[in-house]
Amino acid sequence: MNNLREIKSRLRSLRKNEQILRAMKMVSAVKLRRIQAVVQGSRPYAEGLEALFQALLEQPDVRALRHAFLVSRPAQRVLWVVLATDRGLCGGLNTNLFRYIQKALRERTGKEMREVSLVLIGRKADDFFKRLQMKPAAGFRIEQAYPLEEAQADVLARQLCEWYLKGQFDNVEVFYARCKSQLQQIPARVALLPIVPAERPAAGGIKSERLFEPQPAAMVDYLAPRYVINRIRQLLLAEQVSEHSARMFMMDQASKSAADMIDEIQLDFNKLRQFMITRELADITTGVEAMS
Repeated sequence: MNNLREIKSRLRSLRKNEQILRAMKMVSAVKLRRIQAVVQGSRPYAEGLEALFQALLEQPDVRALRHAFLVSRPAQRVLWVVLATDRGLCGGLNTNLFRYIQKALRERTGKEMREVSLVLIGRKADDFFKRLQMKPAAGFRIEQAYPLEEAQADVLARQLCEWYLKGQFDNVEVFYARCKSQLQQIPARVALLPIVPAERPAAGGIKSERLFEPQPAAMVDYLAPRYVINRIRQLLLAEQVSEHSARMFMMDQASKSAADMIDEIQLDFNKLRQFMITRELADITTGVEAMS
């Protein structure tokens, strides 16, 4: 009976774990739907701002303008912003991202000895680079709010813009996990500052001329910080989408594995109980025959 008791105890433990895994999957699914709704709702504004700013950059007056956000300078001091998660249980999302960053760091070795500084967002990034004995330039604590408030992206973006305008860094790039599909999240690298005009295919026919009021220089001063804030917020939202997609998938796989283990152990339990019942019946039959 000791074996049966051990198997029963293990079955109870596995069933409790399965319930927890299913609950975590449902929580991640709810958060994922909320974030996707926020992304969908903010997309018209983001696309409109992107189109407006890119059209502004195509103006001859702006091209001739030596604005700080638009001028590329020798990248002697580089700042990398790493977007990671606060919690684990999301598969290889953080691991793949950190390997991608390590590969990028190795590629920079010996290239004009450019200085690379890090801004870490997420507890996992902080723990990983602490083990590598790399001190970050700054660490930002972005609360895992759903939906993500624009003020949270505003704090980070304004700090990055301030450092860039003061000349502390010549180039700012963002590393994050891009959600290619619900089952696949891949590391990605995005250039944030300086702002580079997007390459557009040459369109035939007559180009429409746009008139901007006030002067383009004033509009660049007004729109550039908002453009950076919007890009940071979209990247933060994309990182959260990747996180909860990965966690939902991993919890689903783990709950299925737990269910398979429960089925196997339940089968062993039934076989053992049947064996013990058969043995007891055999003992009873043998005793009856001996008495007769």
